[in-house]
Amino acid sequence: MNKLIAHLEKYYQIRIAKDFVVEDYFFIEQHKKKDFLVKENTNSKSFYLVLDGYIRSYHLSEHGEEITTELYREGDLAASMYSLLKSEKAYENIQCITDTIVCKISEESFERLCLQNIQWFQLGMKFLKKDILSKEERLLGFAKLSAKERYQKLLNEKPDIVQNVPVIYLASYLGIKPESLSRLRNQLGIS
Repeated sequence: MNKLIAHLEKYYQIRIAKDFVVEDYFFIEQHKKKDFLVKENTNSKSFYLVLDGYIRSYHLSEHGEEITTELYREGDLAASMYSLLKSEKAYENIQCITDTIVCKISEESFERLCLQNIQWFQLGMKFLKKDILSKEERLLGFAKLSAKERYQKLLNEKPDIVQNVPVIYLASYLGIKPESLSRLRNQLGIS
């Protein structure tokens, strides 16, 4: 639980009161590569704070192709926001790309925390704002940037993702074919 507290302080600038019993609300889980945190067509009721590893969310196209919609790394909050906010089945899968450690909290537990202390409500707002901003930037990126510019942006902002996520998932996330990403990487001198 010390790792959770360190993450909340580092990534979200929240201080946890010394007498707060974190174990009553949060659960540390270790997952193997390819494990699912959320499966499509199931109700999701939890948030997952990534403590270590890489995770992706994806959905299947009408042709059965996996379309990566988000890549998560240490410090990110992975969740099926659609399922949580609408109390409906998830339309995407959330799957571990690597062996991963997450801190899980149910939506119900988080709501209880928010009612007890405004600091947790503020943290929830930070999570929500970060998620909305990420999705907005992604949409704008597809509308305004070329594939090469989207890749360079990802490389500049999140070089660890480029180094640790397989090309097939990176290409899907960038909206291009793996061969096109390989050509881009060659043009930029990246192996």
